[in-house]
Amino acid sequence: MKITAQKNSCRYGEEGVFRGTFRFDNEILADYTWPLCEIRGAQHGPRLCVSAGVHVNEVSSIEASIRLQRLFEPEKMRGSVSIIPVINQPAVHAYSEYICPVDGKNINHTFPGRTDGTFSEALCDAVLNEWVKEADCYIDMHGGDLKEKVSWFTIFQRTGDDEFDAAARNIAMCFNSDIVLALGPEYMKRPGRPPTACALRKQVAIMTEAGSNGLLSEHDISFHVEGVLNVARLLGIIDSQPSSATNGRSLCDSYIWVECPSDGDFHAEVEPGAIVRQGQRLGFVRDVFGESLVEVFAPATGFVLWRITHPSIRKGDALLTIVQEADANNVHLKI
Repeated sequence: MKITAQKNSCRYGEEGVFRGTFRFDNEILADYTWPLCEIRGAQHGPRLCVSAGVHVNEVSSIEASIRLQRLFEPEKMRGSVSIIPVINQPAVHAYSEYICPVDGKNINHTFPGRTDGTFSEALCDAVLNEWVKEADCYIDMHGGDLKEKVSWFTIFQRTGDDEFDAAARNIAMCFNSDIVLALGPEYMKRPGRPPTACALRKQVAIMTEAGSNGLLSEHDISFHVEGVLNVARLLGIIDSQPSSATNGRSLCDSYIWVECPSDGDFHAEVEPGAIVRQGQRLGFVRDVFGESLVEVFAPATGFVLWRITHPSIRKGDALLTIVQEADANNVHLKI
């Protein structure tokens, strides 16, 4: 990484608050710079990496990453907290939904990437191997794209290693989530999110979600901010008392996509976080003349994780997802 400090910033790697920009070493990424704030304490300790803006319209997480920069005091902390507020730099001011406009890929489904791949693949590889490599924990924050409404949830990756899985679960539980989603080991066989890619090398990472429709909400911003501070407390970076959880934090381990069966306008009858029963009507699709085309029913019992908010949708596109609670007899997943 080639790092440039702003005026009045401390030098990178020294005690204090560094603010500046950097370039990744991979030439595929050479046309872009990334903002970086790194707060380094007076005492040696853990390294926490925090990012936002993989999806640039998920502004509650981006705003949280900005506020977090002012909440750590070097003289009162151990180790370091490193923050990249916007990962998907090519999408800034393009307002691209989900994708990186350079190659059309969803960065969030591309980790661990590859050094000789497309822009998104090279970026994922660089994030992990140039920035996150030495981290004790990595948190990637999200928050509802332009036509999405999400429940408050966190995701961690299970590997089958009880000790690692417990550590990842404990980090995920630091957030005041409605739902904690534990991805099964089968997710490690294909490209995916940062928690999955990091788990391949036994590095703890989680993904967090709170927000909707590309709008700033103090409620959603607070979810991210307080959760990251709780992780810093758990790691021993700061000593203050953790904020308490008020939500149920249901532990789930399966993820079911519900697709639209017809072109038209979808009108939802359920909201994120709600419990739905198998066979329950989730909504209906109608045409521009107001005629009902098809009803949509829940394929299984579970929680609504997120849903699309713009009514206009094509056949085969995702309307929402349902997650199911983990088997109560699986001791490795108990909260």
